[in-house]
Amino acid sequence: MAFVENKWILAVLVMLCWALATSFMAGHYYFQYTDLSAKVKERIISANLGINYGNGSDIRWFNETKINAGSTLFDLTKLLSSVNYTGSLSGASINAIDSVPNSYPRWWVWWSHSSYGWTFGPVSCDRYIVGENETVLWYRQDISTYPPPQP
Repeated sequence: MAFVENKWILAVLVMLCWALATSFMAGHYYFQYTDLSAKVKERIISANLGINYGNGSDIRWFNETKINAGSTLFDLTKLLSSVNYTGSLSGASINAIDSVPNSYPRWWVWWSHSSYGWTFGPVSCDRYIVGENETVLWYRQDISTYPPPQP
């Protein structure tokens, strides 16, 4: 009977050690995250945002817009334009920018420009972190074919 009691004491001690270790690890990573988050939010970057309403008008450009490092495309867009959106588990879906709504076959999609040309947005706008001096374009374009043609 003594062996059975010792087994339970050993199991309780192992669980207690595990709980303490995971609590300390969680605390450590939480403080590292808040420290990094504070450092990133203090840094200001520039980004370029274009909006093509898809109606033949000129592209509306907001060049060298100052934003906090770590800001998303969604944050940048809301800063510069009025945005109507729907949130879901997969991210924010843009319904309208500056009161210009989605209307099939024209839908709001975003593109990022680099030395390789225009790249179709791979994730929702609230999950895409805008980089230093990056150029991003919202384009209300015909999506009846996929992928849509580059701007």
